Amino acid sequence: MTKLESFSASIIDRLQEFASHRSALARHRYLIGMNPQKRSEMYAAAKTTRLTGAWSIANANVNDIIGLSNPAIRSRVRQLIRDFPYLARAANVMVDYSIGPGIMFQSKARGASGKPDKRRIQQIEDAVHWWMDEADAAGKLHFNEIMRLAKRQDLESGEFVIVKTYPKTANRFLPFALQVYEADWLTGAHDSYGAGGIGMASAPGDKETRQGIEYDKQTGRVTGYWFMDPYYGGKEVYVPADQVIHGFDTLRPQQLRGVSPFAPGVQVAHDLSDYMDAEIDTAKMAAKYLAFIKTPDPSFRQDALALNGTSASGATQKIEEMENAIIEYLRPGEEVDIAQHNRPGATFAPFVRLVLTMLSITTGAPYELISGDYQGLNFSTARIVRNDFSQQLRPVSVRHIRQFGMPALRTMLDVAVLSGKLTLPGYWQDPRRYQESEWQPPGMEAVDPLREAKSQIEAISYGLKSPQEVARERGRDLEDIYDEIKAAKEMATEMGLEFASAKTSVKSNPAAILQEVGGVST
Repeated sequence: MTKLESFSASIIDRLQEFASHRSALARHRYLIGMNPQKRSEMYAAAKTTRLTGAWSIANANVNDIIGLSNPAIRSRVRQLIRDFPYLARAANVMVDYSIGPGIMFQSKARGASGKPDKRRIQQIEDAVHWWMDEADAAGKLHFNEIMRLAKRQDLESGEFVIVKTYPKTANRFLPFALQVYEADWLTGAHDSYGAGGIGMASAPGDKETRQGIEYDKQTGRVTGYWFMDPYYGGKEVYVPADQVIHGFDTLRPQQLRGVSPFAPGVQVAHDLSDYMDAEIDTAKMAAKYLAFIKTPDPSFRQDALALNGTSASGATQKIEEMENAIIEYLRPGEEVDIAQHNRPGATFAPFVRLVLTMLSITTGAPYELISGDYQGLNFSTARIVRNDFSQQLRPVSVRHIRQFGMPALRTMLDVAVLSGKLTLPGYWQDPRRYQESEWQPPGMEAVDPLREAKSQIEAISYGLKSPQEVARERGRDLEDIYDEIKAAKEMATEMGLEFASAKTSVKSNPAAILQEVGGVST
């Protein structure tokens, strides 16, 4: 077969699969059936059997799948976060533990010699903190609050989109601000597919636009974004890529947009919500029935009800409701059966726990934090849960720093130098030495402070840990801790206070603290 024939056959196969995946699958089965050896060489997960024959999934382009699925996923996740307490709690947990009150910035600027330049560090940190107060283009949010909002968008929509703006409002420290956009604002009105076409290689510099994102087909580098507010209308607006901060978790190569990490749990959360609503409604209805009256004379019973009262249509009532739950007939032959309320059943709580465990796996938030159920926890299990959660959060926080914090900081420093608010010699020749920084995500408090403090002291003593590492685990900066200790000592000296150091017995046995009287002398 010639190269031209081979290429033509490949194009035909791709077009056939695109037009009818069922036909392509049938052809694939036929080819495998004609060659039993090929069937034996396949992965078991790929074999077609009687049980998996109906499991036919098209392996489409990642951007096509996201483009078709994302509008529904975003809407469903948002609705569940609004209405379903457990998913709302999962979103709050992920934001609070990955971002907290804000990932703290610290400059690591270096001088020409390569050593830390403390003077420039202080100037940069002062300028950054000043700008953070006015970072929001709308003038409502602090930079840290924008950071939390971006993370929430990342969870709900699978991505966050922030456009850089340059307001010239009077009394601003810097003419630079951030404006948060909804992911829905990316419009596909200008979507186009490059000149290459299906199965054809793209020429260098050939651009394509998908889901409102313009990119170079050869490299995948994004070159621009198309926006339009779908709620209030308006014209489409093109924004160059260097003026947009777009972050998401990349799961496949050439992926242009993100998907909510809650997507695998949407169906589980919706089913659990429906199940709990149905169970609660059934329990409420069952609780209304206090007792049932049995009588061997139905006609006498109906006559008695007719004497007690009839409905507006003249028909006798067959169900009575009483506020004080008193039922009294006591006629010959009548029996009273007290209603037995067995809803919710004994399997309700274990089943909800199982489903919430599934939801915990899909959202990344521990079951205990989602459910508020801390029964059965001890030091060992709580430590395991905390360590596992901390390990899971580390790449989440780092991605947010790289995709949100650092791009915003770099532009802020550029604008500060251009506007004369910062004087940094040699900045444009080597900006990275001034842009170096450290971002401190929130830490977690110790499960058992005394026990963990002892282990940390030993690790530092034997050189297995640094004080900086211990401080970072708590979400603190060691320099800030030392500054606070120094300030506390100076304050105590000024006020004539002297704090007695702990005795050896207290250090080795904390219970001995109770035997210490005073501890502070004036």
